[in-house]
Amino acid sequence: MAKNKVCIEMVLSLLFPEYSIGFLPQSILLSRKNENNEIERHLIDSNNFEAFKDIISEIFCLKKIREKVLTYNPGGPQAAAIARKIE
Repeated sequence: MAKNKVCIEMVLSLLFPEYSIGFLPQSILLSRKNENNEIERHLIDSNNFEAFKDIISEIFCLKKIREKVLTYNPGGPQAAAIARKIE
């Protein structure tokens, strides 16, 4: 779990470099000071996670990659056996 948290924080830091990232029990908090020195806060939680996930999938072309992996057609019996093991 700790490794996943670090990985999530690294990805979010790349996507939102101006924001501080905090983890709450049921959400992720993104916060920063805007040009008026006011604190902006945005939450990623169960209410908006699916939409956020879809946007991230679109940004990184994850759907296309997943489709290519799922449509892999091994050339021979040994390749098919290996493909079954890694699925």
